[in-house]
Amino acid sequence: MRFCLSIVSVLTVILLAGCGPLPAGETPAARWPVLAYSHGCVEHDGLPDARCTPGAIRAGATLATICSYGYSRRARPQESYTEPLKLAQIRAYHLPGPVRAYEEDHLVPLSIGGAPRNPANLWPEPRYGPNSAARKDELESWTARMACAGRIGLARLQHAMAHNWTLLYRAAGGERVLRAYPPGAQNRRSGALRFEGP
Repeated sequence: MRFCLSIVSVLTVILLAGCGPLPAGETPAARWPVLAYSHGCVEHDGLPDARCTPGAIRAGATLATICSYGYSRRARPQESYTEPLKLAQIRAYHLPGPVRAYEEDHLVPLSIGGAPRNPANLWPEPRYGPNSAARKDELESWTARMACAGRIGLARLQHAMAHNWTLLYRAAGGERVLRAYPPGAQNRRSGALRFEGP
C-alpha cells in the first residue's frame, strides 16, 4: 500500500509542476519530417529536450484500444520512417558516437497511447548509460500494466512519462521492482490477454 501511495504522490507532483496537456495527433507520412527545430536540442541523462521532444499522445487512444493484444506491434511505425527521423534528430541533438548507440524511441510509449509517428514523441534515446533505452523499456512494460489493470490513470502515466521518465522509474521502485515486468510478457485484464511489449 505504501508503494502505491508513493507512486501516486510522485505522479501528483509531476502533474502539478506545470506539465500541460500533451498534444494529440499524427504527422502524415507524406510530409515527413517537418521538424519544429533544426538545431540546439540537448539530451540530458537519458531525457530528451522538452522543447524538441515534448511527447504526444495518439488522438482517440483509449484503454480498450491500447490494452488489446498486439496493439503496440500494429501501431509501431516502420523503420523506413523512423531511421531517417533518427538521423535528423541525432544531428539536431548534436549527439556523439555511432548511430547504433541510439534507439529511436517514443517518449510516451505506444503501450500507453503515445503518438506512433509524431516527431514530437520520438527521439534518439541512448542505448548505454544509467538511463538507457533498456531501462525505459522496463518502465514501459510496468506503465502499460498499471494502466490496463486500472491501477493508475492513463493520462497521469502519459504526463509522467513525458515530463521525466527517470523520476517515474525511481518512484515505481527502480530495477529492484521493474525487472519483474520484462517486455514481451502477457497480462490478464478482464479475461483477455494483453501486452506484447513496449
